[in-house]
Amino acid sequence: MKRILWMAAAALLVSACDDDPKPDETPDEEVPFECTPAPVQTENLGSCQPAATDYRPREPQVNNSASDAWAACISDDNVYHPVNPNISTVARVAAFEDIARLLWRDCEAPTAEDFVTAYDKFTQPEGLGSRVQRREDYHYPPAPGGKRCRDEGVPETAPDRCVGPSKLLPIITDAFTRGGQGEAPRVQAARIEAALLWFLYISPISEVNTCTTTPNDCDSSWAYYTGGTERGAPVGLASYVRNVGPQTHDRAYDAALAVRCWRNLDNETGAATNTALRDRALAQYDKALLRGVALILRQRLTQLPQGSEEDQRVRLTFINTLGPFLDREARTRNPALADTLKAEVSKTSAADVDVDAATAALDSLFSCP
Repeated sequence: MKRILWMAAAALLVSACDDDPKPDETPDEEVPFECTPAPVQTENLGSCQPAATDYRPREPQVNNSASDAWAACISDDNVYHPVNPNISTVARVAAFEDIARLLWRDCEAPTAEDFVTAYDKFTQPEGLGSRVQRREDYHYPPAPGGKRCRDEGVPETAPDRCVGPSKLLPIITDAFTRGGQGEAPRVQAARIEAALLWFLYISPISEVNTCTTTPNDCDSSWAYYTGGTERGAPVGLASYVRNVGPQTHDRAYDAALAVRCWRNLDNETGAATNTALRDRALAQYDKALLRGVALILRQRLTQLPQGSEEDQRVRLTFINTLGPFLDREARTRNPALADTLKAEVSKTSAADVDVDAATAALDSLFSCP
């Protein structure tokens, strides 16, 4: 794979961005739309009350967790305290940020060489790609025989459970290959962005489950969302969520602290036994993260009609890639709205997408974190 990308980069002496309009080639816009950062959104979650079982370390209504449904624990100071300060996941989220800067956080289309460099970051030993390759979605039953998704032949027998190797990695690998050959670089970057964001959503959920027997995985659960940062300075998925839903981000961060609280209360140095408390933290985390992803998708939908035809194609590719992954949860909540959302995010023409219908479905399905 890497050899293919390097060969493509060497063969393409013309920049992959030659077909994209430059800022001074866009007569109707002084600056291309994608160069303008999306504004930070405001949220009103007044109608969204926390569940009685939620962990609430920053809310004066419960004396900063003192009178919520949780016993006193290490997270009550509203700070994440790692089980082990050496958190390898932080480097994986840093690699995501590096890839983002190379492929989609720029006014210009990425070049073939940018894809080669980004792929090198993705494929670092024990890095981001190694975890995509084995990532499991714990919302689905285990693979037959209790095998792991990293075992040979298993992803084909349990494609939903083995979401990393069976669904995400093929998208990412194909997009890196095409981008490295100069094919629709911004479109390929959008596919990689969407697939990696879903990976960053599913990974905290996976790590909470494995933290039951491996305490350090609680650190990974926190770091896959935050990049190992404080609440107010997030990177990775948390920075996306905070941008489109600041209160949703706070709820998600609360839930990451709930995971740490559970492990602090439940035999922190060995195997956990209080799976009911774990599942309370997990449900709180999953709900907030799902709304965060839904808000990211919602933003791209509302932006879809804007900009050039290429801008619309790029956004639609992102929507086509990320949107279908929300179908499982949407269908458990409201099958009719799930049908509406699935139909709109699967359309192949931006002009055909009913943005109002899609965003209304998202607002109803994922109304509260």
